[in-house]
Amino acid sequence: MGEARVWAVTVHGTPRVYEIDKPTAWAQLVDAYPLAVPDSKRSDWLDTTGEVHNWFIPDWAAVAHDFDGVHLTLHGYLTTPGIAIPLQNNDGATVLAGFDPDTTWWLNVDAVHIEDEPTLWRVDDEHWVRV
Repeated sequence: MGEARVWAVTVHGTPRVYEIDKPTAWAQLVDAYPLAVPDSKRSDWLDTTGEVHNWFIPDWAAVAHDFDGVHLTLHGYLTTPGIAIPLQNNDGATVLAGFDPDTTWWLNVDAVHIEDEPTLWRVDDEHWVRV
């Protein structure tokens, strides 16, 4: 720890980006592209939420057919992760996990260009500095 490589990313054109700005936006994405994960998420999400459900996440391969990326807004990050969110079209619920605030997960590599060479950063005392 204490070291990071950061690649510059350039976005091409006007990508199709799904915005998650509240729990219902996440639920709508999962409802539209459901992937059942009851066994793999049962204990994790029971521990997190205290609830038992048939758990779902987005089928990311299916999402990628309609969207180039999925963006979690700061408001979405503050209101959505770690809670059981009921689904309307599927018998179960979902939990948003694994996203950082104001992050876009790029699903279509043609929508972005990643620079070949990363920029190196290191922690100097308590601050990150570019190497």
